[in-house]
Amino acid sequence: MSIKQFPGGIVTKNPTAPTTAAAKGIWTLGQAADFVKQGIWPRSPGTPTIGTATAGIGSATITYTAPSDLGTGTVTFTATSSPGGLTGTGASPITVSGLTNGTPYTFTVTASTPGGTSPASAASNSVTPAIPAIGAASGGGFYAGQIGVSSVATHYIIVGPISSAQTVTYWKSTNTAATGADSVIDGPQNTADMVADGGSSVYSAAHFCNDAVIGGFSDWYMPAKNELEVCYYNLKPRTQSNTTSSGINANAVPARASNYTAGTPAQTSAAAFQLGGAQAFTSASTPANYWSSTDGSSTAAFTQFFSDGGQYNFFNKDSSYSVRAIRRIAV
Repeated sequence: MSIKQFPGGIVTKNPTAPTTAAAKGIWTLGQAADFVKQGIWPRSPGTPTIGTATAGIGSATITYTAPSDLGTGTVTFTATSSPGGLTGTGASPITVSGLTNGTPYTFTVTASTPGGTSPASAASNSVTPAIPAIGAASGGGFYAGQIGVSSVATHYIIVGPISSAQTVTYWKSTNTAATGADSVIDGPQNTADMVADGGSSVYSAAHFCNDAVIGGFSDWYMPAKNELEVCYYNLKPRTQSNTTSSGINANAVPARASNYTAGTPAQTSAAAFQLGGAQAFTSASTPANYWSSTDGSSTAAFTQFFSDGGQYNFFNKDSSYSVRAIRRIAV
């Protein structure tokens, strides 16, 4: 093999044939064209076929069918919004976030390899992201309201379906302190703290929520005290009077500086979440006492009664009560 020194370095006159992972050397235009004809490298993929776009809260999911010709090398699929040019990547369905509620969008999908990017697919159907009604299906579960700071919303709460997101179990296998898990609003961090502190035999409720994969989403977690309270306030299953010793919630939207009255909140208008409904937090066989992920003391954690709204932290961690996984979407 002969070589020649150039200012930019040493270039081989007889380069190694390229592969899908790497190429060595410099080729003439004829050599490169011959490699492309052989399907060695580089070759861009064909055009994906667009599927259906479905609106979410500030987001949309887009389905597509991959082209028969995937080119060579690793393929990345990208969905792009119009207007805005916001993108998401991954396998079908792709989620594109950061959309403006109330604005209609269409989407196209492209496929890319080291050899280049395909032409864009046809545009999808038009969808308009929106905040759904309380209790309406959304994001792999059901919309339960907003949480935030100083009455300004930061996240939308999604309650998981009862069939796969609810169980009866203990908070911790022993009545001892947890590492972290003391936030009243950051359920994801509380859950992560418990998962890091011990296995499922130690923190059964946290692992149940953390390990859930529901509706294509894997970001479910155990709600913090104030997140769980929002679920009660908006999805109260019963008609009985509320306790008047609980209800203050600085993270509700709007924030609540006073406790409940006997009649506020009232039973939810979402039929599926009313007592006896398919998604109701309580039933004849389910404890009305729900664990939050907020540690209350060395021996107890905060709970929320979905009978009268009472919030308490004197129930032993090794007792079995209900837990319901939620997820949240940034505003």
